[in-house]
Amino acid sequence: MPIITISILPDGAIPVDKMSEEGESCPAPTKDDELNQANKLMAIEEASYGDPVDSEKICGTCAAYNQTDEMLECIGDDTGALGYCQIWKFSCMSDKWCESWAEGGPMTSDKQAAYKDII
Repeated sequence: MPIITISILPDGAIPVDKMSEEGESCPAPTKDDELNQANKLMAIEEASYGDPVDSEKICGTCAAYNQTDEMLECIGDDTGALGYCQIWKFSCMSDKWCESWAEGGPMTSDKQAAYKDII
């Protein structure tokens, strides 16, 4: 039986993928290259993902750019060059850009811990 979860987020908040579903602890695109590529192509087509248009507003500074320790384990990167886009659902490069950029990022384990402390 499917389960539907409804969350109420503060204005401007970006939902984070659930990190566990039926024993899997990583979002599907981090483990399925075809799905990751399909989502990346959608970001290219729908949000102009690619080379930076504005050097300040790159993926690595976006609020939807997830670089928590758990996510970095999922995508297998410890260089800081990759993160996971919570909007378009794919592993993306920190030095790229898209029209969906949102102020306040990236998501890091330190920021997540601080957020949990205020809830």
